[in-house]
Amino acid sequence: MKAVNNEAAVRAMSGVLDVVTIDTGVAVVAETFGQALDGKEALDVTWGPGTVDALSDQDIRAKLKAATPSLDVLGLLVKKVEGEFDFTFASHAPLETNSAVADVRADRAEVWSGLKSPIAAWAAIAEAVDLPVSKVTVHVVQAGGSFGRRLFHDAALEAAVVSKKSGRPVRLMWSRIDDMRHGRMRPATHHRIRATYAAGQVLTFEHRVAAVETDFRHGLGDALTAAAASLPAGIGNATFAQTLFLTTVKSPYHFGITTQTLTEVSIPMHTGSWRSVYSANTRGAEEIVVDELAARLGKDPVAFRREFLRTARQRAVLDKVAEEGEWGRDLPDGRAQGVGFHDEYKSCTACLVEIDATDPRKPRVTKAVVAADVGRVVNPRGLEAQLLGGLTDAISTTLRAGLHIDTGLPLEGSHSQFHYARQKDCPKDVPIHVIEGGDEPGGAGELGVPAAVGAVANAYARATGTRPRSFPVTFDVDFTPFPR
Repeated sequence: MKAVNNEAAVRAMSGVLDVVTIDTGVAVVAETFGQALDGKEALDVTWGPGTVDALSDQDIRAKLKAATPSLDVLGLLVKKVEGEFDFTFASHAPLETNSAVADVRADRAEVWSGLKSPIAAWAAIAEAVDLPVSKVTVHVVQAGGSFGRRLFHDAALEAAVVSKKSGRPVRLMWSRIDDMRHGRMRPATHHRIRATYAAGQVLTFEHRVAAVETDFRHGLGDALTAAAASLPAGIGNATFAQTLFLTTVKSPYHFGITTQTLTEVSIPMHTGSWRSVYSANTRGAEEIVVDELAARLGKDPVAFRREFLRTARQRAVLDKVAEEGEWGRDLPDGRAQGVGFHDEYKSCTACLVEIDATDPRKPRVTKAVVAADVGRVVNPRGLEAQLLGGLTDAISTTLRAGLHIDTGLPLEGSHSQFHYARQKDCPKDVPIHVIEGGDEPGGAGELGVPAAVGAVANAYARATGTRPRSFPVTFDVDFTPFPR
């Protein structure tokens, strides 16, 4: 931000109490949110350049494709299945926009906000308002959604700075448009996958991922963050990214020599961890190739997975979802079933969906069944909610929800434009079958997305007779973007 050109006129508007310039923009303080929003809309600001003003979707895709390592051909006689996949940026899109309450005085400060890294936020707020941490109180409150977004504490930090500069308590709230366009997003990714086979066996499975760099500078794991901070610029993030990728992304199948690698491309965009982080896209793409491998070998997709899954526990989960979902039942033309499997965080899950793609541009998941083994279940209702939420995220981002980047900014600016699944887009009843496992609890918060991405994509492919390679599959700009 270079200058506010009409500050006096905005200050004179009804209800406006202050106009405060901060490092990340301009805040209008008013008696009501509506008056603050009116003041914000009336601002005439001269902005400096952004970090990616010259980049749009096609430029970013080209950079990712160029950064994806090539796959060596293992001889001309080796049979193979291969594919390249693109997943676009996605918003966290929580119902509650970036928000916080702050009351900063000369000798103390108190802040209320939904925070997932409160210790890091506490230290950052104290530094920003020039107070010792002992004089700063931070209240962590429930938030109206996060999905990774509130790993960053920018709302709490901005509220504190605005409160100090304005000399009054403030309730800071981003507009929906600003939250979607200037907040955080799941990075776009490009994937190259090649599987080779012979005599009914999979010999190799290679997966190369290129992703826009995920910003992890939010205090997730204070020890790791502190260690990364001592390394040269960029190395700390790369170390954390590779560690997270290698510990979360793994194949549940006996597919011979299996390799999965990540290359992060340093494009300075506002990215952040999005539910299931690397696994949603990476394992989702792999599950598509698993279906195509099964078809090439003339095998049923469920039977093929069952043959190559590593453990009896995994097979039991797959069997359960196939049984309860009535796998293989006859469906009319334009409708089909799809299945996906995922193993992570000492847990495993399978998802079976039915899709109506009679109109390929308006696909709808009409039925879904989920089975999971997460070890000892501590909170059954919470587990069901996590798996259902993962399914809904997968339906959304596989079929319709994404962000179009146009000269550095998303075109989408509201829920009416970012097409996250509505109730009408989702199955009315989703049976979730939990298989009680061992004594040790596993994780479930991230677990449900990857299997469901694979299931939805595979159902769409079978219903339409296509091989989808770019997601979401329906990604038109069918709206008039808000002014920039």
